[in-house]
Amino acid sequence: MLSTERRIAISNMIVKKKRLLISDLKNEFNTSVVTIRKDLDFLENKGVLKRVHGGALLNKHIGNNLSIVEKEKIRFKEKERIAAFAESLIKEGEIIILDSGFTAVHIARKLKQRSGLRIITNGLNVANEIAESDNELIMIGGVFNKETYGNSGKLAENVIQNSVADKLFLGVDGIDFEIGITAYNHMEAELNKLMIEIAKETIIIADATKFGKRQMGFISKIKNIDRIITDKSLEKKYIEQAKSYSFILNLV
Repeated sequence: MLSTERRIAISNMIVKKKRLLISDLKNEFNTSVVTIRKDLDFLENKGVLKRVHGGALLNKHIGNNLSIVEKEKIRFKEKERIAAFAESLIKEGEIIILDSGFTAVHIARKLKQRSGLRIITNGLNVANEIAESDNELIMIGGVFNKETYGNSGKLAENVIQNSVADKLFLGVDGIDFEIGITAYNHMEAELNKLMIEIAKETIIIADATKFGKRQMGFISKIKNIDRIITDKSLEKKYIEQAKSYSFILNLV
């Protein structure tokens, strides 16, 4: 296995398990302790994890120092499955909103095979994919965030306020059943609030690591969500909590 592939695999593992031991990684990848330590040092410099004696812990602010390409590779398979299920929910001729999240990029790629849709997005990376399809693209302007490749702010909000949509596919940074869904910053959260208001149906697309987390920007209470699509690694306690709400939970 190449070092790049191994480091992506380690990134995926620590996002899921939160803590990794060097001894376990050595056996998992059939390599030396020295090689694993180099991998962990590399990932610590990238902001993915924090080195501790004998292993590493997940960096709670994972992704802040990673490139767009590196971020997208984290939990790639889970995002692909979520995107495939989400795409299956889109009907011919619908107006949909795709936010600037990385799972939304996976949906956009699948929509290249479709036509006749009207797609609103604030994500530059999403727009690049849709531009190659036979669907109508409505790109929202605004203040560009190089971390998310998304636009937000008053200009973006004005466009959304004067639009309507059948479905919103929204990636979030935190899902807490008590607090609600949250975004990393307030500007993104305000735009997401408006997206929910104008969409007939709000569908959250988020892998299982987003559950139990709270971020700074409040978007909405869970009661305003129609469906959540996540992966099968979701902890049982969150599945049980979800039963108290009216939204549809899809584990894919």
